[in-house]
Amino acid sequence: MNEHEILAAIGRIHRRSNKFIERELKRHQIHGIAPSHGDILFQLYTKEFLTMNQLSCSIDRDKSTITALVEKLVHLGYVNKGQDPQDGRVYRLSLTDKGRELQPVFDKVSEALLAAVYEHFTAGEKAQLMGLLDKIGL
Repeated sequence: MNEHEILAAIGRIHRRSNKFIERELKRHQIHGIAPSHGDILFQLYTKEFLTMNQLSCSIDRDKSTITALVEKLVHLGYVNKGQDPQDGRVYRLSLTDKGRELQPVFDKVSEALLAAVYEHFTAGEKAQLMGLLDKIGL
């Protein structure tokens, strides 16, 4: 591979990963959720609630993108969005029971994706790859 093709390779991996996630979600009869929703759900699986600003920072997406993604999850019944009791300008997000029920499926999809990504890697190669990717200065 030509060293100038790194961004194309990263883009290809991203697209293939998204297709893999879409197939797995469909296989588990989960409809209406895109791979981009997974970042939000993952963050909410690890925290009781998040503000929109905290979520935006934690997944490195701008607030307008976050708002659209969250609204879809609220519409589908996976996420609650309410005003903070101490500051009405701030919205707090939390999972609904329906959203919590998705966690085992998301865990399985994540495990399957990682298994596919690292199928031909040794433990040392995985560590080396992560070290090299961390060096990218963007």
